Amino acid sequence: MQQSRRRFIQKSLLSLPALGSLAACGGGGGAGASSGSTSQVAGNQTAPVTGSQGTASNSVTPAATSTPVAVPPGTDLSKGLTQYGKSPVPYSALAKPAKGATVTDPDFGAKIIRITDCVGDFNNLCVAPAYPTAMAWNCDETRFILYVPGSTAQNGGQQGWAMYDGTTYAFIKFLDINPGDVEQFYWDHADPATLRYIDNHSSGSTNLADLTAINVETGAKTIIHSFLPNGLPPGCPSGTQGVRCGYPFALGVNAQGQRIWGLGAFGSNVPNVSGELGMWVFGFNEATGAFTLYDQSIVPQPQARGSTPFPSVSGKFFIWNAAVGLNSQPTTQSAVLDAATGKLVRWVNFDTNEHCDTAMDANGNDLLVGSQFSRNDPGNGNVIVCNLNTGAVSNFVGQSSGWGYPTTGSLSGSTAWQNPNWVVTGMTGNIYGTGSNGQATPGSNGNSGPTANPCTILDQELMITNLTSGVTWRLAHHRSTGNYSNASQSNYWAQPNVTFSTSGTRILFNSDWGDGDPSNPLVNPNAPIDTYVLILPSYA
Repeated sequence: MQQSRRRFIQKSLLSLPALGSLAACGGGGGAGASSGSTSQVAGNQTAPVTGSQGTASNSVTPAATSTPVAVPPGTDLSKGLTQYGKSPVPYSALAKPAKGATVTDPDFGAKIIRITDCVGDFNNLCVAPAYPTAMAWNCDETRFILYVPGSTAQNGGQQGWAMYDGTTYAFIKFLDINPGDVEQFYWDHADPATLRYIDNHSSGSTNLADLTAINVETGAKTIIHSFLPNGLPPGCPSGTQGVRCGYPFALGVNAQGQRIWGLGAFGSNVPNVSGELGMWVFGFNEATGAFTLYDQSIVPQPQARGSTPFPSVSGKFFIWNAAVGLNSQPTTQSAVLDAATGKLVRWVNFDTNEHCDTAMDANGNDLLVGSQFSRNDPGNGNVIVCNLNTGAVSNFVGQSSGWGYPTTGSLSGSTAWQNPNWVVTGMTGNIYGTGSNGQATPGSNGNSGPTANPCTILDQELMITNLTSGVTWRLAHHRSTGNYSNASQSNYWAQPNVTFSTSGTRILFNSDWGDGDPSNPLVNPNAPIDTYVLILPSYA
C-alpha cells in the first residue's frame, strides 16, 4: 500500500489589525527581512472584518499556558520519556477535553492541551497545523500559525491563516498573507516578527509574483524579490503567471546564512505534466539573487508541481523527486543536485513522492526522513532515513528493524531547526487498534472492527525519533479517525499534521477525537477537527 501527498491552493485574505513588535531571537540563521536593499510596500491596515475572514468574535484565552524554552543543539528531547519499545500499549477511553483544558493520556502519560474550538471560535469544522513540514512556530516560540480551511467553513464562517500566542495559546488575528499553498510560509530564523511567502497577484493586466516578508505584528510588507514580470531566470518561458514552491515545502540555509528556495514558474504557457500543474523549475538564493538552473539531462523541463526540486537543510543540495515524468530512471529513486551548479551529485534510493521532510543528524549530514511503501525490504517503514551526503538508507522504524510493514496515514516533520536531530511522526493506521487485551504483533493488520480492550503498536500513535541513534519514543494517542484509509469517506484534514516547535519541546497535532472511546470508534467525515499541544515531560 502506498500513500501520496495532497495539497490545496487557497485565496488571499484582507489586512487585519496589528499588535506591537517582538524582540529579536537570540541567534538563528539569517538576517531579518528589514535588512538589505529592498523596496517597501505600505502596510495599510483596515478595521476588523467579520464573516469569512477576520478576527474571531469569541476567542477566549485558554487557562493553560506554556513558557517557550530555548534548547541548545544536541538537547536530548527524550529525557523523562518512558521507552515502550515494540510492546503493546493499551488504548483506553479519554473524553475530548474542553478548550483550554489539560488532560493526561491514560496509557502513555503525556500531557495534552486542547487549544482551539473550531466551531465556537470560527464557525468552521477545522483548525489545524498547515502541514508537518511547515514551520508553525516562530524562532522564539512566541507565535505560531494554524490554518482554518475555506472548504470546512460553515455558513458565515471564517477562514485563513490564524496566528496564536505561543505562551497562552490565545488566538490573536488572521494574517494578511497569500502564499502559493496552505503551508508555503516561512518564519525568519532571527526575527520572530518576520514571515516570508510568495505573493502571486495581479495589477491591472500584469501578473506579479513577489517574495514578500510581512511583519506579523505591524502588517508592514517588504518585497524581497519580484519574480514577475521581469525577475525570472534566463530560459524561463515568457508569459508565466505565477511562482510557487514544490513539495515538501522546505527551505535551506547555507553556511553563509543565505536562504535557498526551490521554486517553479507556472502558467498557461507551461503544460501540465502527468495531470499535475506544470512548473518551469529553478533554485533561488534569496541573499544574492542568484538562480540555480538544473541539469536538464537529469531534471527535464517542465516538471509537475509535486516533483519541483527542494533544498536540503544545509542549503548544499536540491532534491528532485523522480517519480513523475521521468522514464529513464526508476521511480524509486531521487536525485541529489549541487545547489550551486544544479549538477547531479548522486541518486538515492528514497521515494520523495511519499510524505517526507528534510532533516539533519548530529554529525551535520543532510537527511531525508519519512515513510516508504511498496519497496524491496529493507526499504519499507514509517521512519526511513536517507543520508544525502553518502546515499546510505537506514530503516529506523520499519520491516527490517522489527516494526513490520509501515502503518498507513503516516506523516513526519522535522521543523525543530534549533535542535534538528529529531523527527516527529503521527500515524492513523488502524482506528480499532493493533490488537486486544495487551496482545499485539508489530506490523499486524490490526483489528477488523470494535474490540473490547484494544491496544496499539504504532496505530493511532505519535512518536519522536532520534535521527543519529535511530531510537524511537512513542508519546501518545492522537485519537483522530477521519483519515482512516478504509473509511467510505476520508477527511484529509483529520490526518495527523504533527508539527514540532522550533526547539522540539512542544508538538502541535490535530484530531477529530473519533477515538475518544477506542472500543467503539466513530468515523465522521464532518466531525470538528481541533488542534492540541503535547509538551514533552522535561519541559511541561
